[in-house]
Amino acid sequence: MSRAPLTILVLAGAALWALSLLGHGWLVPLSFFAPLSAVVSGLSALLLLWDAWLWRLGLLHPWPLSQPVLRGTWRGELTPAEGEPLPIFLVVEQTFSTVKTRTFTAESRSASIAARLDEVDGDFLLAAIYRNEPDLRFQDRSRVHRGAVHLRVHGPRPTELRGCYWTDRATMGELHFERISRQLASDFASAAALARAAPPAQPQASPSILRSLPRETPSRRVASD
Repeated sequence: MSRAPLTILVLAGAALWALSLLGHGWLVPLSFFAPLSAVVSGLSALLLLWDAWLWRLGLLHPWPLSQPVLRGTWRGELTPAEGEPLPIFLVVEQTFSTVKTRTFTAESRSASIAARLDEVDGDFLLAAIYRNEPDLRFQDRSRVHRGAVHLRVHGPRPTELRGCYWTDRATMGELHFERISRQLASDFASAAALARAAPPAQPQASPSILRSLPRETPSRRVASD
């Protein structure tokens, strides 16, 4: 929330409180409103901390907050309707009020244009519209395209995501992800490095994923949580 509407809300609250005191016969001096700027600044800082970090504290989940924390790097498998499974990584950037997704394969990367996390039928659903850009050396056979994805989130502390995707190239398929790190990978190589460092997951990833991970990681740029 920006400072202007927050200032209006605090001022309205202070005015209502002052009117209530006056109604009970209390005298309210103008100095009553003197701390207004400090209160607004304090609330602004608290809201920023809440949106970016505080809401993710484990003691708040699953009650009073049911919204799952998906922030981190996820290892997965992309299975086209026609074709062989491919290794893929999903990176979720999440605050209390926003969510963004990126995916990396050995040949391309995608970024969400719009994304939402909503509760549907008792589970949360992560849905996104994305733009995929293949690496330049592959664009002669794989053009830039757009698509949509939805992933079902199971439980308040999810360890896996399942769903499907479809694109404007008339292709579609299934997706399955498992969390490997709370850190945010920046590309396929750094995500693969996180995958190798992660403990074995249950259920374990498909062997086709593990065999496809690059043995060398020339880039290991990883954003800290």
